[in-house]
Amino acid sequence: MNLRNKIIIIITFCIILSVGSIVIINRIFDKTEDQLLRKCQIEALVGAKVMSTFMEMLIHTNTLTYEQIMDTNYREIPGSNPKKYNTQYDAVFDQTIQKFEDEFLNDEDVVFAILFDRNGYVPTHNSKYSRPEGKNRELNLNYSRSKRMYANTPEIREILKYRGSGTVRYLYTRDTGEPIWNIGAPVWLRGECWGAFLIGISLHRIDIIKNQMVIITVTIMIIILSFTLLILLSVIPQKYLVADPPRSEVTVNTENPPPDDAP
Repeated sequence: MNLRNKIIIIITFCIILSVGSIVIINRIFDKTEDQLLRKCQIEALVGAKVMSTFMEMLIHTNTLTYEQIMDTNYREIPGSNPKKYNTQYDAVFDQTIQKFEDEFLNDEDVVFAILFDRNGYVPTHNSKYSRPEGKNRELNLNYSRSKRMYANTPEIREILKYRGSGTVRYLYTRDTGEPIWNIGAPVWLRGECWGAFLIGISLHRIDIIKNQMVIITVTIMIIILSFTLLILLSVIPQKYLVADPPRSEVTVNTENPPPDDAP
């Protein structure tokens, strides 16, 4: 086999190996992202089921009546900014469901896990977002998010419309500017859709995975190119790689020949 064909085969092999590596890495990334989303879908379904059970228990123990839990007479909390509201049940929910909601935050991928009523009202947010309201509106927006209405975005409204047995997912930008995957599952109470349980997934973990994928891809490409270069160097004859040393020219002085006794 001549040198030209050898070089073509080596370069072709390098290209095939590079493309194959990129395809495999992309598939691994897609699988990882799908696993992350499926995990959070299960969490949303579990949360919705437990919320329904909690509300049934509150009615069964006479802590709240069915009518109180279904209350939609939202009473604005004076001076709240953004606006907040009380209902007949929100104080009880603060004492009962918040601890359960907070358990979901042990998952590093979960930004929040909350219960919405059918109008987008959040009676009880996670404890980290339920700080007392102060005078700083920006701090209130980030850390005092309980008892607010959130149905002012189409993504939340679509989740609240869902009545299936599974979950729905929408990419959503919070009013804090952070992009979030929202995964919601309906919450039922005695045949009525009370609202939805919502899991918010940070895109930070997905970004980390993407960055890792880029680093792995670049590293593999460097290894493949280095390996290809070594193979090329091993098959290319040395005469093509090493330049001939320059020949020194000797000038003979014919005008003044050396004496006979010169050494």
